[in-house]
Amino acid sequence: MSQKPKKPKAKPIPVRGLGLSIRLFRLNNLDLTPNQLATKLKAVSYAPTTGKEKKLGAGFSNVSVEGKTVTADFMADFRVLVRSYGTEGYSTKPYYSVDNGSVLVKFDRKTMEVRGSERIASRIRRLLIEQSGATIDPLNLNGGAKALYNMATDVDAVLVTGVEKGNLTQAEFKGGGLQSEEEVGMYTRRYKGEIARFRGSFEYPSPKTTLKTSVNGATGSIMIWTSDELSERNVRWIVKLMEDAAPP
Repeated sequence: MSQKPKKPKAKPIPVRGLGLSIRLFRLNNLDLTPNQLATKLKAVSYAPTTGKEKKLGAGFSNVSVEGKTVTADFMADFRVLVRSYGTEGYSTKPYYSVDNGSVLVKFDRKTMEVRGSERIASRIRRLLIEQSGATIDPLNLNGGAKALYNMATDVDAVLVTGVEKGNLTQAEFKGGGLQSEEEVGMYTRRYKGEIARFRGSFEYPSPKTTLKTSVNGATGSIMIWTSDELSERNVRWIVKLMEDAAPP
């Protein structure tokens, strides 16, 4: 009896800067199959910015399909205007930088996950809309962030929106151990507010570790604060919490 081939062990996710930024989007009207989308992404390859027109390069690589999920790495050029002062006064000169990230399109969950900066997420979103014709919007949790808030510890920043208290429409709290403060609960229960975003610590499962994490329920974004690489399982764990908290 032949044994099934083992799946390759997931590689650790490298972290640049202060941590890993993740942005989630809701997919609608996606009429392609995973294989069809993968073929379209493979056709959009990266080429560096060159020539007088300075067309910004952007494209995908390492495109693969695993079940109902399409994954790909992404690289793009960005134009940055830098203002300087010289003998002739102020002048502005364009410079070009390269940024990269990765994307996971999950057909079964109807979500798209981008690991990378906000500008990378914006460029990937635009290209995916062009290639697929789908509607792609930020994954708004619509109050579902409270489910994650209840799991966090050492919360030190909370924004409550939709408050119904006179002229007050939102309240922001900063300090230590805010999840035990009665005021946060009062604004969510008595004044019908919703937790829009917060920063606290989560105990990630594998390897078991506690990491400071920011959650923005309005934009469907997460920031895991760490200078070390992250395990794929831990990233999938926090992303699944976000996806499960969002309304269908």
